[in-house]
Amino acid sequence: MDWFAWDFDRPAYFDIYADKAADAALEGPALAQLLGLPPGSQVLDLPCGWGRLHPFLRDRGLRVVGGDLSPMNLARHRQERPAPLARLDLRRLPFRDGCADGVFCAFTSWGYFATHEENLRQLQEFARVLRPGGVLLLDLVGRTSLRADTAPIEGRWLAFEDGNYQERVTWSPDGRRIITERRCQGESFRHDIWIPSDGEVRTALARAGFGPVAAFGGLDGSPWTEKSDRWIYRALRP
Repeated sequence: MDWFAWDFDRPAYFDIYADKAADAALEGPALAQLLGLPPGSQVLDLPCGWGRLHPFLRDRGLRVVGGDLSPMNLARHRQERPAPLARLDLRRLPFRDGCADGVFCAFTSWGYFATHEENLRQLQEFARVLRPGGVLLLDLVGRTSLRADTAPIEGRWLAFEDGNYQERVTWSPDGRRIITERRCQGESFRHDIWIPSDGEVRTALARAGFGPVAAFGGLDGSPWTEKSDRWIYRALRP
């Protein structure tokens, strides 16, 4: 089973990411602004998780449809933030061509798949469902800053919350994927995510059919640099 089909669909996942609800209150409005679409636009939130960013998209007057693979996340989304939702695989979206004005892909939700072809397919699907002139906002972690931040702790198990939560990060031998192992409530999790270079992101976006790309280095819209913590790309479908 692919790790993402397992890790995001167990109750301990909500405990591990409990702090993300507070982060969303700070990050959601800024990300929605960077998407830059007018009220009334149709936006796909992919993957939507339990909908922690949905209120901020909706507050800008956007019409939002969420999609995720995890039944557990979708159930919580449906209960706490009712909205049109679809269970889906990001490589095969169940939406017609050109149905959306924007696609919102936040919190490093690109790079899950084992092969470059599968990760490219996700971007191709994003391009397919966008109308001409539509916008993709792709929110990624900065590769350079992540390597620097994890270097002192790589390979070490760290304990948090009085030992109830443990975490260890390692990089793949080729230095292109970060593996994050977690232990919480007697369960084990293992995320395995490709962290691309800026050139790899831009090449993939171009191959997927996107045109002009603007890159930001933070939620405030600051200019991108190699050392930025956030790499946020706003790409247009020609």
